[in-house]
Amino acid sequence: MVINNKRVSDRVKLVATKIIDYRWIIALLIFCVCVCLHLNGSSMSTISVYLPTVTDAYVDESYNIVGEARGVRSDEYAVHTPTYFSQEYNNYAKHSDRMGVRKTNMVLDYYAPTRDVTTIGKPFNWGYLMFGNEIGLSWYWCGLMIMLFMTAFEMFWILTKKDAVLSLAGMLLIGFSPAMQWWMIPHITIVFVYAMALFDIGYYFFFAKKKWIKWLVTGLAVIAIIGFALSIFPSCQLPCALVVCALLAGCFMRDKDEFIFDRYLAVRIAVVVLVVGAVLGEFLISSREDLKLLMNTAYPGQRVSTGGEITLYGLFTNLSSVYLSYKDSNVINNCEVAGFVHFAPLFLLLYPRINQRLRQDRDGQIFVGRSLFAALIIEIIFMCAGFPETLSKLTMFKFCNRMSICYGWTAAIFTLWCVYVIVNKKDIFRKWEMIAYPILYGAIYCTFIDATVLEYLPMKYQLLEIGCFVLILILAMTNHKRCFSCAMSVVMILAGFGVNPINRGISPITNRPISHYVSDTVKSDPDSKWLTVNTSFVVSNLIMANGARVLDATNFYPDNAKWEILDPDKEYEDCYNRYANMVFFFTDGEEYMENPTPDSINVYISPLELEKLGVKYLVSGGDSSSILDKYGIKYTVEFVQDNYFVYNIQY
Repeated sequence: MVINNKRVSDRVKLVATKIIDYRWIIALLIFCVCVCLHLNGSSMSTISVYLPTVTDAYVDESYNIVGEARGVRSDEYAVHTPTYFSQEYNNYAKHSDRMGVRKTNMVLDYYAPTRDVTTIGKPFNWGYLMFGNEIGLSWYWCGLMIMLFMTAFEMFWILTKKDAVLSLAGMLLIGFSPAMQWWMIPHITIVFVYAMALFDIGYYFFFAKKKWIKWLVTGLAVIAIIGFALSIFPSCQLPCALVVCALLAGCFMRDKDEFIFDRYLAVRIAVVVLVVGAVLGEFLISSREDLKLLMNTAYPGQRVSTGGEITLYGLFTNLSSVYLSYKDSNVINNCEVAGFVHFAPLFLLLYPRINQRLRQDRDGQIFVGRSLFAALIIEIIFMCAGFPETLSKLTMFKFCNRMSICYGWTAAIFTLWCVYVIVNKKDIFRKWEMIAYPILYGAIYCTFIDATVLEYLPMKYQLLEIGCFVLILILAMTNHKRCFSCAMSVVMILAGFGVNPINRGISPITNRPISHYVSDTVKSDPDSKWLTVNTSFVVSNLIMANGARVLDATNFYPDNAKWEILDPDKEYEDCYNRYANMVFFFTDGEEYMENPTPDSINVYISPLELEKLGVKYLVSGGDSSSILDKYGIKYTVEFVQDNYFVYNIQY
């Protein structure tokens, strides 16, 4: 019996070893299968709230496989995805007139797919360029999701010196974190994926042993650096770059004895510098005017963050994060609440003991720990105490209004690294400490349960979560590595797996009567201008996703040519000088603009402005015939669906 058990154990280990050895080939195969099935995680079925009528009921019913659409994810299904889809009708050109009067730089606009040299750094977009929207969306979603997990595994594989069990737990700790899943597309998750890829590639760039791997990572370094630089989300890019540099420095010091200088190192560095420099240089020169517009917007360009907005509780995992897949937040939207699961506050207090033990053992991991500790302290100081405005501008931290997300990511990495050291050193802490510290941590957590938290979930569920955290910490502190990894993995799967749905195809955008009407009209009249009124930016962007040139589609930076027509005296410049989701309304009185939120504009115009804008097709939420008649506007009603009227305006 013992012999049989040993044989089974040996076989399991052999299979696990083979899976790890061929992990990237397996990941590629999974990616190919998912793309062939046209799978994606978009919440675009939320569009049915606005336009419930579909063309083909069977196609509509077969779209969702499992999970539910998240209405709060409007940045994804109502802006990012339609923007990418519109590029198919723009021949993937660098500049597009699909969302305004003036052409928009699509490299800046949500990093959309373009036939441009910068596409070297956008592998997640390649599917759009080769296969069009349906496969392109699947390519983007599946590629980004798989790379989120794979780059995280590789990062922990390096940090833990090839500890497979903890690397798997770390992969799920990052991949299924509520923050990564709720912010999955457009900007935030991709920044962290590129950051982890940069760390992985940067490490192998200097420490890979095989020549073919060295040249492979040289090419990948070009892709990752360009991709990271052009993600254009500085609020996360800057802290991520700080952490990546700190980790690479720590690992280089830890493994410096393994570094072997070869004669091609200088050549490989030169290749990366020259190619990256050429691509980014061309982008900066050709896009300088558009970059000026973006940087000089009232929001977010001129925003200055000085930090100091986070309390002590903000350093801990938010107690609601784990439950967000099942119950919406009662404070702010789920995306804003979602964070990482980590135990950084406890391990920061225990770090002096960990550091002391590493120093005694002359263990190179001390450099990794110090790098992570230093990065966390900088993040905490900025979040909790804040920087003077001058220092914030000098350090470029003025852009970092999302520091709490970056802190959570760093804290999760630090948590896993501390567990690795504790498990391997075994006797850093005395037995009573292994139990007492987690219980004390749980007791501190209990003090954060207040009326607001209890409005979200009853006390028993809050205590259950805290109890699970305490148990997981005890398993880590008492060197039960496998039990810790299993428990941590279960928590992460419960917290993150159900956030995004699994769907097949793109029918919510294309399987509607109005979608067919728009696409057919665009074929015969491709340059006509469209405008939506009295509705939502979700509808205007849906019209754009089907090929129309929509003047009120979301603008990544101001469409000044349009605002010069509507506001020649620049009376409302502060209202539209920003990233903007636009909603137009007809008014029979004064024309004006307002900002209901920092990233949206309500524009109240007279129907007489239609001729100035050159609008040919007007999409109205509700019947606008009476106001059009009142102002003597000539029109024909071309299409009606779900109380949306399409008017052909005649001059």
